[in-house]
Amino acid sequence: MKLYLLTLGKLLLFWLCFFFVGRLIFLLVYHGMAAGVSFGEVAACFLHALRLDVSTACYLLVLPVILLSLSLCFRSRWLRIVLDGFMLLAMLVCSLVQMGEIAVYGEWLSKLNYKILLYLRRPMEIVRTATGGQLFFSLLAIVLMVGGFFLIYRRLVSRPAVVPVRRRWLWSPLALLFSGTLCFVGMRGGFNAIPITQSAAYYSTCTMLNDAAVNPTWNLICSFYDFGDVDPNRYRFMDDSEAEALVAQVREAENGTPVSLWGGKRVNVVFILLESWSADLIESLSGTQGVADCFHGLEADGMLFTRFYSNGHRSQQAMASLFSGFPPLPMYDITDDFSKYSRLPSLAADLKRAGYHTSFYFGGNLDYGNIRSYLLHCGFERMVEEKDLDRRLPRGKLGIHDQYLFDIHHAALNSEREPFMSVLFTLSSHSPYDQPRLREVGEVPIRHEETPFLNSVRYCDYFLGRYFEAVRMEPWYPNTLFVIMGDHSHPTHLGTRNLTPEYQHVPCLLYGEVLPDSLRGKKCDRVVSQVDVAASLLCQLGLDASAYCWGKDMFQSFAPQFAYFESYTGSGWIRPQAAYVGEQTGEGWRGTWYGDSLQYKVVERESKAYLQHLYKWYCH
Repeated sequence: MKLYLLTLGKLLLFWLCFFFVGRLIFLLVYHGMAAGVSFGEVAACFLHALRLDVSTACYLLVLPVILLSLSLCFRSRWLRIVLDGFMLLAMLVCSLVQMGEIAVYGEWLSKLNYKILLYLRRPMEIVRTATGGQLFFSLLAIVLMVGGFFLIYRRLVSRPAVVPVRRRWLWSPLALLFSGTLCFVGMRGGFNAIPITQSAAYYSTCTMLNDAAVNPTWNLICSFYDFGDVDPNRYRFMDDSEAEALVAQVREAENGTPVSLWGGKRVNVVFILLESWSADLIESLSGTQGVADCFHGLEADGMLFTRFYSNGHRSQQAMASLFSGFPPLPMYDITDDFSKYSRLPSLAADLKRAGYHTSFYFGGNLDYGNIRSYLLHCGFERMVEEKDLDRRLPRGKLGIHDQYLFDIHHAALNSEREPFMSVLFTLSSHSPYDQPRLREVGEVPIRHEETPFLNSVRYCDYFLGRYFEAVRMEPWYPNTLFVIMGDHSHPTHLGTRNLTPEYQHVPCLLYGEVLPDSLRGKKCDRVVSQVDVAASLLCQLGLDASAYCWGKDMFQSFAPQFAYFESYTGSGWIRPQAAYVGEQTGEGWRGTWYGDSLQYKVVERESKAYLQHLYKWYCH
C-alpha cells in the first residue's frame, strides 16, 4: 500500500515538473514581452500556475489511479503496458499543446483555443505558413520533451512496480475510493464553493505572464467545452449588410446640444455594484417599502434612472458591460474567452491613462466567471478580494459580509490619491444569504419564499446607508461621483417573470455633490443600460469614448433610446414604446412582444439585426 501511495505521489510530481519545463520554455521564448517587469514577478508565474497545474495533473491521474488500484489485486503485465502507453500518449498530447502554443503565441498574442480546430482542418496550411526553423525547433522540442520525460518516468516513477497486497479485495476498493476522492478535489481546485477557473492563475498586469501561468492543456480543453460549438451563422436572420445598416440606424443620434455635467472636470468615480438588486426592491421604481429604504433615501439628492436595464443575468456579464461597454452574448461569456480580451476597450485603462488610480474591492472569490482575469486585463491597479483581507473578519460561505467590506472600502479611499476610480462589489445578497441577523437592521415585513433574499438586501441596504453617513465627512467626498446600480436581477416577492423586459429592470442612481443642483432629486425615464455607462462617463470627463461603439451617452436627450439584453439562447430588445424577446428553441426561433402592437415588427427586426451584428463581431 505504501508503494501504491508513493507511486501516485511520484506521478503527481512528474506532471508538475513536465508543466514546469514547458512553462520555462515559454517564458524564455517570450521574455521580451516582460520588459520592465521585475524578476520576482516573472518567477511568481510558477507559483501562481501551481493550482491549475495540479488540477490538470489530477485529470491525467484518473486512469493511472484505476490501473494502479487494479494492480493491488492482480499481477498483470498488461496493466503496466496500458499505463505506460497512456503516459506516453498523454505526454505527447501535452507537449504538442505546449509547443503549439509557443509557436503561435507571437502571432495570435493569445493562448491556444477552440479556433485551432479551424486550422487543423487544413494542416498543410499550417506547415506552409511556418518557417523551416520554426518547424524544426518545434518538432525537436517535442521529441526531447517526450523522450526525456518518458525516460524519467520509466526509471524513476514506474519502478518499483505496484504489486498485489494482502486482503487485496479490501485494500484495492479503499485505495480507489481514497485516491479518486483526492483527484476529484484536485480537479476542482480544492474545497472552495467555486470550482477553479483560469482566473486562479492570473496575477500580473503583464498579459504574457498571465498567459504563461495558465496551464495550456487545461485551457484548451476548457475552451473546447465552453466555445467549441461557436457557429458564425447561428444567429443569422438577414444579410449582414442589412443588419449592419439597421444597427447603424438604431445608434444614430438626433441633432441636439450636448449636456456637460462637470465641464470636463476630473471627478473621482466610485461604482457600488449591488449583487442581484432588481427594480422590484426599490420603492420608487416597481418595488415595496421596507426592503431598500436607505437607497430610497439617497434618491432625494441623486439622479435616478427609472428605465435602466441590465444586459445580462450574471455578474461577469455585468462587468464586461460596465467596464468594456460590450453586451453579453447568448450561451457564451466573453470573460471566459481569453482570446477576445485584446479586442475589448477598458474604462479602467482609459481613466488610468488620464491620470486616475483604479481599484476593485470584493469580499468573495474573483475566480467566479473568470472575473479576476478580466479585471486584470482591464488594468485595475489594485484588486482586493477575500484572500487579501484579515482572516479574523466574520464571513459566510462566499466571503466577507458587506458591513465589513463597506468599512474596508471607506478606509481605503481615505488613502487613495485623487483622481481615482474605485469599484465596490457587494456579496451578501447572493445565496446562501448567511449574513448576520442584526437587531438594528431588522427584517422585511414580507413573508414569501424569497424572504431570505429580501432580508439580505435589507442588510446590504442598511450598511449602504451607514457607508454614506461616514464618507460624507471625508475631504475627497465633494469631488466624487457615486454610481450605484444592480449588477443583474433576481426573483422577488412580486413574481416578475424571468426573460422579460421587466425582469432586466435594475436600479441605477447617480449620487454626490458633483451633481448639478438641477439634477438632484430628479428622475430620468430614458431607456438606457449598463453598456452605456462607460461611454457616458468618458464623454462627461472630456475623454475619447469612440471605442465603446455598443453604448451611447445616457445623459444626452438626443441620444437614441434602446436597451439590449441576453436571454440564454436569444436576446431581448427594449424601446420606449415596445419590446421584443427572442429565443432559440428546439422548434426554432420563438418571439414574444410587449407594449405597443404597432411597433412589434419594428422592434423584432431591430432586435434580430442587433443580435446578428453583435454575434458576427464576436465570431470574427
